[in-house]
This record gives sequence, C-alpha cells and structure tokens, in this order.
Amino acid sequence: MSKAMENEKWEKIIARDKRAGGANGEDRTARIVIGLFEDAAPSTCKTFIKLVKGELIAPCMDELEALGDPDAFTVSARSKLTKRNNYRQCKATEDKPVGYEYSQLWRVVKDKRLDFGRINKLYRQTENNNDSNELKHDRAGLVSTRRGGGQFEFTITPKANPELDQENVIFGSIACREVLEGLEEIEKLNNIPVTQGQFLEAAFKMSGQVIGDDRAKIQTTNRPLQKIYVTKLER
Repeated sequence: MSKAMENEKWEKIIARDKRAGGANGEDRTARIVIGLFEDAAPSTCKTFIKLVKGELIAPCMDELEALGDPDAFTVSARSKLTKRNNYRQCKATEDKPVGYEYSQLWRVVKDKRLDFGRINKLYRQTENNNDSNELKHDRAGLVSTRRGGGQFEFTITPKANPELDQENVIFGSIACREVLEGLEEIEKLNNIPVTQGQFLEAAFKMSGQVIGDDRAKIQTTNRPLQKIYVTKLER
C-alpha cells in the first residue's frame, strides 16, 4: 500500500463526509414545493414523478460498465471483489422500485448549485432520454438534471447559473406562478457549512488512483457537514 494511503489525514478526509446531526443534535424539517414543466421535458418529468412516488424500476447498468476492465492492473483485487459483490446485489434487487425517500442533498456549491437525489443504489440508473429545451438557468429555484438522463440526481439553483445551461436540462421550478413555497429554504441550504479541500488532498487522490483505491473517486469538497435527507414526498 502506498505510504500516502497510510497517512491518517486521508482517513480524515473521507470520514468528514460521514458526520451527521446538527450542532445542537436537533432535527429540522423544511418543505419545498416543485412545479414541473411537463411540456418542456416530458420524459424527465415522467421519471421524476416515478421517483417521487417510489415507483421507478431502475435496472442495473451493463456489467462491464459497472465493473470496468477485469484485467486493469491499477485496480486492487479487493476493489474488484467488492465491485463484483455489489453488482450481484444490484442484480438480485433490480426488479424492486426505487424512489427519492431518504435520498440526500449531497453537494452544495454556494451561489451555484444544490445537488439532490443521491440514492444509495449502486449501479442502478434511470433510462436515457432526448429531452431538450431552450430554458436557461437565469434565476433561483430552477430544477434541472443532466441532459440525456441516466441518473437520479437533480440540481436546484440558489441563484442564476448560466454555467449549467450546456450540462443540464431544466424540467421544473420552485418559483412558479402558482407555487412560491421553498425559495427561503433554498437560500438557507445555500449557506450551510460544507467540506473544503485540504492541503495535499490532490496527492492522496492521485496515490489512491494509482493503487486502485475507489476512495480516490469520492468527491470530498462541497459536501454538507450535516446529513440532509428527503424524508417525505407527495404529489
């Protein structure tokens, strides 16, 4: 094992993302209402509604795509075994529906994006789609996801963010004419404390990639220090 990987600092970088609970140990519930643009992004909205209801059947991705090259020398035997076991578990449960209940707000890039919808279902994915529209990320409260589909995660803008226009397709908004509930909560989430990059973190990641440690792929910056979950959904 690389000396860099034995450094306890690497463990701290990973462990930071596992902290839960607020400063006072209290839970707080907020309500956010989203209006969908079903005419502008029909396939995306259809998938989103199924996830809200917990009714989406999401098959496992292709085995080669999930596990990678079995002969790759940069991946450790332990990582290969873990991936194979996780993939077998995926295949065993792929006929069971998934949804957004207990999914996480997993990334906050202040004033740019709040990323929701991280589901703890390894190797599961939504169907791809061809949704496209000319809507722009020109204000707070817009809801979008990656163009082409294939993922559970979605983004809400805390402010205008034209950088997302090429990457994401907009399929909804918190600030519709009929719906004005949740923008104040988005502003609060935009200001929550998140993880920051640490000195030598890039070196640890590079070392991890060389020896095939999957922890090197973990996004360790802009992660909320407090775990924030979606606990109840309705339509």
